[in-house]
Amino acid sequence: MAIIEGESELLKAMTMLAQPRTDYQLEHFVVGKHETEEMRYAHCVLNIKIKYNALRRAKIQLEKIDYQIKKLKKKGDKLSEFKWRDKEIDREECVGASLGAMRELNSLVKIWKKFEHKYTREEINSLQGEYWDKRITRQANDDIMATGRIGKGNLEALGNIGKGAKPELDHIRNIEQNYLEEGDKNIKVMVAVATKDKAVDGLPCLKGIDIPTTIQRKYYNCYGRSTAEAYNDIAMEFLKDGADLLFIMEDDTFPPSDVFIRLYEHIKQGKKAVGGWYPKRQERYEGTSIVLEDGKREFLTADGEVHEVKTLPMGCVLYTAECFYKTTHPYFVTTEILTQDSFFSQKLREAGIKMYCDTSIRCKHIDRVTGKVYE
Repeated sequence: MAIIEGESELLKAMTMLAQPRTDYQLEHFVVGKHETEEMRYAHCVLNIKIKYNALRRAKIQLEKIDYQIKKLKKKGDKLSEFKWRDKEIDREECVGASLGAMRELNSLVKIWKKFEHKYTREEINSLQGEYWDKRITRQANDDIMATGRIGKGNLEALGNIGKGAKPELDHIRNIEQNYLEEGDKNIKVMVAVATKDKAVDGLPCLKGIDIPTTIQRKYYNCYGRSTAEAYNDIAMEFLKDGADLLFIMEDDTFPPSDVFIRLYEHIKQGKKAVGGWYPKRQERYEGTSIVLEDGKREFLTADGEVHEVKTLPMGCVLYTAECFYKTTHPYFVTTEILTQDSFFSQKLREAGIKMYCDTSIRCKHIDRVTGKVYE
């Protein structure tokens, strides 16, 4: 007798869905959460072992339940009937759990097969220093992004591996060392553009921009959000990606093709935030960058030189990761007084980071509605 209407169909659905963790969860949040390849491999194998032994135990448990049911049925009394019927529910649950475990095991084995190198215990042990350096640094930087300071536990962990309380400085030193020793091949840049709608046919503002092939790059389009939300999303994606440089372009700003190369030269000279020059979209000819002259705010004139600025507009700008490690979320806020770039510029100044505009890098600024070009 069915307990509820459509019981057989529901039981079938339960069987179809049996799997505690999805394939995606296993790949990205169980195995993929670890910072290095060898530790992802180790945790993949560890989870395979756990599931394999769980299935072996489940097989024994099923045999035990079947034996108990058989013995209870032989007794033939009513009380024994209640007991073996209860055991049948245990059996169904055990079968369902075994099915879910088998699906997880199959998923984990597929992930294991993708590893090009099968690590030994000795190899994993020898690489532990690199793993814990990356993991604790990431945890400390997560603290900084979330609360503006490193939590006690991660401070102690940094001390245990001989690092200070500012993991972003180690990141900077690593980048400097990579550059000196191996050129640009270890440098990674995220190129980001925020748009109202999803870009489906590419982004014209990025067309023709030359980024050296020695530099790793990732393109990211954030769309359908308010201005501040979009740039906060870009910043968080940049930090999660672990890139070294964030190159932001606005979709109404069109720079020269060598813009990245020229901005990157400034970064290699030690600057942390530098942008190109472009005019406002208005009849009066003024640049968008703001400087201080005799204590007064003035718009920067394009004289072909590089200037330290008070406000660095985000139409064409290259940031180092340090700009975000040394500030806190939210990085971008729009208020009645400040635009999102003015807000972030203020946070950078308070963090002791200087901003620059290279006025020899002249960008076109286009009115999206009229199509008029300002340059």
